[in-house]
Amino acid sequence: MLVNKLKNIIKSTVFNLKAVLFKFISNTFHYIHKKMFWGIFSRIDEKFFKFLFVGALNAAFSYTIYALFLWIGLIPNVALFFQYIIGVLWNFKTTGIIVFKNHDNRLIFKFITSYVITFCVNSILLNILIRFINEYLAQALLILPVAILSFLIFKFWVFKK
Repeated sequence: MLVNKLKNIIKSTVFNLKAVLFKFISNTFHYIHKKMFWGIFSRIDEKFFKFLFVGALNAAFSYTIYALFLWIGLIPNVALFFQYIIGVLWNFKTTGIIVFKNHDNRLIFKFITSYVITFCVNSILLNILIRFINEYLAQALLILPVAILSFLIFKFWVFKK
């Protein structure tokens, strides 16, 4: 009985810490978007602005995974596949909660479908670019266009209100 109470306390504390952290990040992005640098960023859609910052963090993590798998000897498309698999759950939470203020876990299937779409587009473009430049630079160049495609799919299909 005491063990169950301790588990519940720890679980609620961790949940509260996550909620506070996500709220802090969201408020920080809002401040940067509206106030910092004389409000220059306020002309950009706030969701897209948050998406860019969350996406930058996610992209850095994902690119590191991609490069690591290339380094251990996987071919580029297999490395890209593992990059997508590892990043999807983390990205679902950060994008859903911070960018779109949506906590509905039922949207995970739409989110995964959007990742399948962006994976296919990314993979096709990667195969084309690898003919002209190395695989590291090719994927680095695709980060922003694929991010814009992802944002549009998320905004108008996955997390639409």
